[in-house]
Amino acid sequence: MTLNRRSFLATGAAATAVMGTPMILKAQPKEYVLGASLPLTGPFATAGQLVAPAFALAQKLFNDEGGIAGTPIRFVTEDSGYVPQNTLANYQRALATEGNALVGYFADSTGAMKLIAPELKGENARLMGSTSFASELANPETNPYQYLSGPTYQDQFDILLQNIKAAGGTKVAFIYSNTEFGRDPIEHGRAKAAELGIEVVLEESTKAQGADIPTHVTKLAQSGAEHCILQGYVTGVWPQLIGGARQFGLPVQFHGTFWGMEKLIADRITAEAGPFLAGYQGVMPYRYFYDREDAPRYQQYAELSKAMFAGTPLENYMSTWGIQTMCGLELAMKAMRDTAEAGNELTADNIAESLSSISDWDSGGFFGGPVSMNNNKIGTGRVYEYAPDTGLFTPVSDWLST
Repeated sequence: MTLNRRSFLATGAAATAVMGTPMILKAQPKEYVLGASLPLTGPFATAGQLVAPAFALAQKLFNDEGGIAGTPIRFVTEDSGYVPQNTLANYQRALATEGNALVGYFADSTGAMKLIAPELKGENARLMGSTSFASELANPETNPYQYLSGPTYQDQFDILLQNIKAAGGTKVAFIYSNTEFGRDPIEHGRAKAAELGIEVVLEESTKAQGADIPTHVTKLAQSGAEHCILQGYVTGVWPQLIGGARQFGLPVQFHGTFWGMEKLIADRITAEAGPFLAGYQGVMPYRYFYDREDAPRYQQYAELSKAMFAGTPLENYMSTWGIQTMCGLELAMKAMRDTAEAGNELTADNIAESLSSISDWDSGGFFGGPVSMNNNKIGTGRVYEYAPDTGLFTPVSDWLST
């Protein structure tokens, strides 16, 4: 009879059980590894390059604190070009290279998360965070190992629509990119608006890049919308739509979701084209990095940033995209540490259980108060408004939850 590795291990385990001798099935790794794919090239390279330094900062900070139960951690990041198939290949390579030492992974898009989800089974399962706030990922039944470090896009629409209602708004337009990212909250937003008594007078889809701005602005003008929510954009289109509307003389109040709330982008637009973003509002799940007075974790980041990124724009400012990444890494680290401190092996199932059990977490600054994981997400945020003269986004609402 041929004795292969699997039958040998099964026979060995049975013999051990009979003899009553303990058997270590998995050796304790000398270090834990967290992999990541980032769009360091491609259409969203700006975001990827601003996020990448967060991994270096996190590795330094977490290891200074003792890693995971005394075992150090190491981050391995690779370029994806914002192509989901590249992220899948990177993940599979990390599994093959790092083996059981790989305890978590960070993906760069909704598409990548959906593509990898079927792979997260058995020995290939790992806890996985990402840049995505996709609504369908906030479902432990179908995505038990994937989580969001904030509210879904549907939650963000809820927060914006609640704020519009509170301001007396009655007519709203939805303008969104013709991507899965853009379409995600539209149907839900339509239902939420109806629930609040707000009329959706326009639903307009655009290209994610190179949109026909005059045509879309004309339709917005014809709709009679008082408010307009822009969804599914990162660095382009959304400021062009606002600029076109201002040139047209439209008094519409514009609102964005997380990816349209970066100060560096708003500052650059203001410097290049003038202060037409004055009054622009949007939902942000976290405090901005300059709001550190009551945020001790942000203060630690700031101290490390001064030392690690001296002479660069990141010396004094962490982008919203970097903050979102740090929040996701902090959640993963808490889940892993809680698992280890409970005496449990760092399997995907054990870590996911610890993650779902996070309750009344004092994040040290990200949110306005203690938060809990609910359906693998944190459904809270607040509305901020941009002021070109100060270059700051300041809150114009309380922290709102869904």
